[in-house]
Amino acid sequence: AELGIDNGEWVTVFTPRGEAEGRALVTERMKPMRVRRRLVHQIGMPWHYGYEGLAKGGTANNLTSMVADPNVSIHESKALLANIRKGRSSGQA
Repeated sequence: AELGIDNGEWVTVFTPRGEAEGRALVTERMKPMRVRRRLVHQIGMPWHYGYEGLAKGGTANNLTSMVADPNVSIHESKALLANIRKGRSSGQA
């Protein structure tokens, strides 16, 4: 509501590393948190792979740093800070 985003609208999630666009699912099921007097919302992005499959475009992996667990070399970034804006991607991913 703060950003004027409604269900089904295009949004772009972005970090300094990149951006990914998708359709919004706005829900009251996940309550915002208050961190140092600031209201912080959670963004969930389940799509991590697929740049060569049927689905095209940015994925959640575009937003994260490339960090591998030293024991098994599996990507370890599961949570990060990101911003979200209403509208399609600028194409600067």
